[in-house]
Amino acid sequence: MDIATLVGMGGAWLLIIISIIIGGSPMAFVNAPSLLIVVGGGMAAALASFPMKDFISGVKAVGKVFKPTTPDPMETIDFLVETMKKARKEGILSLEADIDKYYEKDRLLGDIMRMLIDGQDIEEIESNVENALAQIDQRLSTEVNVWDSLGELFPALGMIGTLIGLIQMLQNLSDPAALGPGMAVAMITTLYGAVLANVLCIPIVKKLKYYKDVELMFKESYLITAKAIEKGLNPNSLQQKLAALYGVEVGE
Repeated sequence: MDIATLVGMGGAWLLIIISIIIGGSPMAFVNAPSLLIVVGGGMAAALASFPMKDFISGVKAVGKVFKPTTPDPMETIDFLVETMKKARKEGILSLEADIDKYYEKDRLLGDIMRMLIDGQDIEEIESNVENALAQIDQRLSTEVNVWDSLGELFPALGMIGTLIGLIQMLQNLSDPAALGPGMAVAMITTLYGAVLANVLCIPIVKKLKYYKDVELMFKESYLITAKAIEKGLNPNSLQQKLAALYGVEVGE
């Protein structure tokens, strides 16, 4: 669980809700037409911007923000260094016995080790991995773009709702009873759009971008390990390279 995301977003929503309660009646901030315009309209417009599969995948990616799936850096370094030690001591073909463990840790790592065991040239392995990383980058970027679009569309739909409310209000200036509902739609839609964009979408976009970079970094480290194994480098050298890549310190 990402505590920073939970505390940060939860705290922001809580402070807004507390301010509403202190300032007056909470029900005054609940307006069905405004919700339809902002939430419904924003989701519909975002859906029109992406293929259905990509849109659904992007919305589901919110789970990564609260419960990331990135591995532990130190554990990964130890795992990769031990893999290199085994290859250096017993030969690359000895890694065949652990192929299921590599696939269990990461599919890309399993594919890399399979190509290495099968004797493919390191240049060919590197080319295949770069193609795989480009596809992964595109998929992760699409998840970010879905929430980025929602962050742009919610305030825009809020402004549309404001215009709708103002038009309704101006058409009924002779009826004082209609002024209140019209003004409510005009103001609350803008509020909904601003809150959803700044307290929900923008934090999600930034966190998804962060985890995208972290995931690509880990996958890059698998290729670095394969190159080190192929060249027969010292395991300590690999350990230092991976530590520098991950931005962590390792003991002697």
